[in-house]
Amino acid sequence: MDDETTLGSINLSSNLSRRRMDWINYHLACLVVVAGPVIGEKFPLAKERMVIGRQQDTEIPIDDPLISRKHAEVVREADGTVVLRDLGSKNGTFFNDVKVRERVLMEGDLLRVGNSVLRYVGPNSLEHLYRDEMSERTRRDGLTGFFNKQAFHLYLERNLQRCKDLHASLSIGLIDFDGFKKITDRGGPPAGDHVLKEFAGRVKNSIRPTDLLARFGDDEFGLILPLTNLMGGRIVGERLRTRVADHPFMLDGQTFIVTISVGIAERSGGAEDADALVVRADTALREAKRMGRNLTYCFMEPK
Repeated sequence: MDDETTLGSINLSSNLSRRRMDWINYHLACLVVVAGPVIGEKFPLAKERMVIGRQQDTEIPIDDPLISRKHAEVVREADGTVVLRDLGSKNGTFFNDVKVRERVLMEGDLLRVGNSVLRYVGPNSLEHLYRDEMSERTRRDGLTGFFNKQAFHLYLERNLQRCKDLHASLSIGLIDFDGFKKITDRGGPPAGDHVLKEFAGRVKNSIRPTDLLARFGDDEFGLILPLTNLMGGRIVGERLRTRVADHPFMLDGQTFIVTISVGIAERSGGAEDADALVVRADTALREAKRMGRNLTYCFMEPK
């Protein structure tokens, strides 16, 4: 199995849709994060023992400094009961706001680890469907259908750690429309919305299933490219840029010439963490704007 297959199998934006996966796991109990840094995340209890912890190799990883590396475990016993056990964590495990060492979980129970609160949802529960819908809404931008900024940062952290573990490349891109205000000044907010929706339709099939495209703000987008070096990132950036620039946008008989600028950065050197990588991509985007817009610029390591 190659690295891309390995990464694709664990990436939430894989070719098998999230909704289909939710139906496959419908018969399983699960933990849903209802408060904390990964709110909305759902973890099906697919194994007999699943560990909650700060380590990325745990079955339920939550990046929270108040959570121990291996904080607690959820175990499915032979008789079908599901048991929560603390693993000697520094800050304790709480069950319905009571600190515990071990407790049997029932439908609707809440468990707290660090700053995160998880709700236990039993197998075949209708709450699965409700939680799936709520989770999807919290991750998606309503206009374009792309993931939102919160989801971008969550997936970037996860993919960055996976690529580090695989000693593999990862690049990201930041995308910004050129002169977007002129479009809204000319056609009003509906023109801006139309352009963004049209943009989403044109580029959504231009990336791999393991990549992720998210809306950052009004006319700003972020791109995550696992297992992709800087030059590969540039190829993707150019593909998106030309898809926009080569075909005018039409609205109510009016033609809009629309272009985007793209900044690409690769995980390397001083950009081993997510924030540093985003800063580099933003620097590259600013340089693309400075050099005349409607181009893709790659951040290069200073020599």
